[in-house]
Amino acid sequence: MSSSPIRRSMASFQLDENNNGRSVQPGPSISKKLPQSQRPSDADFSLRTDNLVEVSFLRLPEVKAITGLSKTSIYELIREKSFPAPVRLGPRAVAWVRSEVRQWALERVRASRSVA
Repeated sequence: MSSSPIRRSMASFQLDENNNGRSVQPGPSISKKLPQSQRPSDADFSLRTDNLVEVSFLRLPEVKAITGLSKTSIYELIREKSFPAPVRLGPRAVAWVRSEVRQWALERVRASRSVA
């Protein structure tokens, strides 16, 4: 018998969080076919990707720096529907769409300039 350690291919095993961190064999991948009526068309896909290419997010510290508002003031304005609502990025993370915050700031400048 050889004295070298037995090696397993890392690609053939993965850790399963629900299995207390033990290695398990991955199951066969299941691909579900969508009915024709639910499949996105090429036109739908290109429209969505064009819009998503220009989206960028701002986290709260950046929004506070851009607007000069406190966290409390930002959330009060959101409740009053006077400030763009954040987008949920995950279970505990939100961000604002950069273009929406920029548009809000431009509107505030225009409003303050037209009053005087």
